[in-house]
Amino acid sequence: MTAVHRRAGVKGDGIVKAFLLLAILAVALTPAAVMAQPPAPQVILDNPSVRVQVVTFVPGAATGRHQGIEAEVGILVDGELMLDSPQRRATLRPGTAYWLPGLTPHDTRNESQRPARMFEILLKRCD
Repeated sequence: MTAVHRRAGVKGDGIVKAFLLLAILAVALTPAAVMAQPPAPQVILDNPSVRVQVVTFVPGAATGRHQGIEAEVGILVDGELMLDSPQRRATLRPGTAYWLPGLTPHDTRNESQRPARMFEILLKRCD
């Protein structure tokens, strides 16, 4: 093997090492939002007409895009959340509320550094 071939091999090794380093950094610097667990609701009332639950979102937590058959009302109590639906993209702050008709796809995310807590009311039927 000539000196030219050896140098090419060293450059190739350097490129492989650089890509490996970039891959390691990409994994290490992945935002917490990607790794956060979805929020687990605490049901306070559940009957044939309505379900009321408290949902706590740790920083980075998100429900993921979903839709329910029931109409939904949400009232933010603590923190800040981002609501993304076909109707709007809104930042929710304590005391703000939203309404979503049934079957509306939406995602609720905590993009802040503080936990957020909200009441979620799902209207199953109106008697």
